Amino acid sequence: MLHAPALRLATADDLEVLAAHDRHLRVEMLSAAIEAGRVLVAEAAEGILGWLRWGLFWDEIPFMNMLFVFEPARGRGLGGRLVEDWEERARADGHGAVLTSTRSDEPAQHFYRRRGCADAGALLLPDEPTELILRKELR
Repeated sequence: MLHAPALRLATADDLEVLAAHDRHLRVEMLSAAIEAGRVLVAEAAEGILGWLRWGLFWDEIPFMNMLFVFEPARGRGLGGRLVEDWEERARADGHGAVLTSTRSDEPAQHFYRRRGCADAGALLLPDEPTELILRKELR
């Protein structure tokens, strides 16, 4: 049975677990994101259940690069809680909007749209599905 997870910024102690599962980023870059305070984790007695990692688009706009929830914790609102916490942090830091992206063939686009994100553009890469850019106004 899952316990109510706590949301917190990741620490260096989380690097091993995150690096084992977040293969989209070199360990050094993941460590730097943790040190910069740009990785949120959801944690319960069972351990880390998911995380959200972000950077800054144009060095200014918070851009969610990774949202991941482990299978046993999915479908319980944890991803939404991580996104809401991240948005609140961005708002508190004075940002008026946040960005993310997802491939056009992934259902994640519907998850983001239900949370108020709107299409803001697309990235076309050779031999890849269209990457949808999504924006949410925070004010």
